Amino acid sequence: MAVPSSKLFLMASIFILGALASRAMARYTPDEASMRLRHEQWMTRYGRVYGSSHEKEIRYQIFKDNAALVDSFNAAGDKPYRLGTNQFADLTNEEFRTTRCRFKGHMCSPQQGTFRYENVSEVPTTMDWRKKGAVTPIKDQGQCGSCWAFSAVGAMEGITQLSTGKLVSLSEQELVD
Repeated sequence: MAVPSSKLFLMASIFILGALASRAMARYTPDEASMRLRHEQWMTRYGRVYGSSHEKEIRYQIFKDNAALVDSFNAAGDKPYRLGTNQFADLTNEEFRTTRCRFKGHMCSPQQGTFRYENVSEVPTTMDWRKKGAVTPIKDQGQCGSCWAFSAVGAMEGITQLSTGKLVSLSEQELVD
């Protein structure tokens, strides 16, 4: 009994597609597949679209490294806070620093030199201003180059709450203007 050529072609096509699908699935371990899914979900959440599959793969590797750091930090559980994969998770540290925190062309960094209080025995070892209700929700300065305004306004919001008992979100843009 001879098999018609169209059925033979169909069977061969199904076999080849099955072999290719099997090979594609074997390329990723369960952990790798889970991380790729996590990256796709992250891309959807933050509206990321890459120009090419090559760029996507590079950004995926950066995301994967950053996500592993976040997961490791959170698994340690030795800090009173947790990290998350936010909108910056596909940036390297260098990219983040050069695109997010600039003031008159200089990188934002802690001041060099030292400052000492006269009486440090009365300073508590820890202080969580969130518990005192003196912190507004997180704000994203974007690329506006005004990290100084965000820190100044955050300090003013906190001291206003401590002084008046009312937490008011102030405008960084008004300060910059």
